[in-house]
Amino acid sequence: MLDFSGIPIIDAHGHPFMPTREKEDYSYAYSMCVHGGLGDFRYLTSFQMALQEYKRLFGLPADAPGETVIAARKAKASADYPAFVKELYRDAGIVAVLADFGYPITGEGLTGDELLAFASATADVCEVYDLIRIETTCDRLLYRPGLSFGEMLDRFGSYVESYTKGHRVAGIKTVVGYYTGLGWRPVSYQEARQNYESAYRGTYLPGRADKPFRDYMVYLGLELAHRHGLVFQIHTGAGDPPACDLRLMNPNNLYELLNTEIAGKTKIVLVHAGFPYGYEAAFLAANYPNVYTDISSTVSYLGRAVESEFRKVLDVCPHNKIMFGSDGGGFVDQSWFAANYFRKVLGEVLNEYVEKGFFTRAYAAEAGKMILHDNAKRIYGI
Repeated sequence: MLDFSGIPIIDAHGHPFMPTREKEDYSYAYSMCVHGGLGDFRYLTSFQMALQEYKRLFGLPADAPGETVIAARKAKASADYPAFVKELYRDAGIVAVLADFGYPITGEGLTGDELLAFASATADVCEVYDLIRIETTCDRLLYRPGLSFGEMLDRFGSYVESYTKGHRVAGIKTVVGYYTGLGWRPVSYQEARQNYESAYRGTYLPGRADKPFRDYMVYLGLELAHRHGLVFQIHTGAGDPPACDLRLMNPNNLYELLNTEIAGKTKIVLVHAGFPYGYEAAFLAANYPNVYTDISSTVSYLGRAVESEFRKVLDVCPHNKIMFGSDGGGFVDQSWFAANYFRKVLGEVLNEYVEKGFFTRAYAAEAGKMILHDNAKRIYGI
């Protein structure tokens, strides 16, 4: 059996964790849902799988009840949170994470104290690289009532310019799918300005009334990523319901954007492998030389879905264009669980390809190392 336990992991898609916002019902950590249903998440496959992984880490009996496991977890975290984080990162072998600080999608943004807690907990154990999220930057940081469209564009460009100089920035990211879907279309300056003035309010609008402005900002973000030599990330596929309308999240809807001149000159990563549109994301990455993908979220929140979704990506997409990512956010445990679980999946799947004579063992070992570490290091230039 192929064993990737000694390979350091770069988590190519994550978020800061926020101990101050952990919910009383801990099972919530393994669901994408952003509202209601407290207690129901105990019956998620992902949560039950995580309980078993905790038992290994804490040396608990295999038949220990869930309440005992969670009590042990909370006791460790509350006693010394930075030490708890470091224990999990070292156990999973996570050496770097590309963190989207624009988390969460809705609600209040991260406070200064929360950001400091994240920095303190990851210090000396994990390298952290920033991602600039377009929508959060515009809505929370730049927008003020009365701000003109031209002023907004100037502020956004200046913010990216200054932030990249003062931080380790790996890319610019859009989650426009949450707001208006992935059906991007080219928008003129005049149309975007009129829509900005009539509809944009610096917040998420369920009716998608601000789509022209949002699409314009996506293109501007793509231009700035190219200008600053950054990767451009696009959220595709599943996300936190009900904000995310899965019907609008198929990566194929990006056809117009991917075929613009500037897109062809910029590294683009389709995050989440477009789940459940894995073949579509993999096909795009296979046929556009500058397009890549990661398998984030399928490995953290969706039970054993990654075992089938990863095969889709592996079969269609070149192996030097696939990256591991957890999409862990809110709880450090999500990133830890995803990394340990995916190591096992990676070994089992690649070993199967060796046994069937599709890969040599040497090639499978090389591919596994690329997916866990080397591809992200090369693609993001970190």
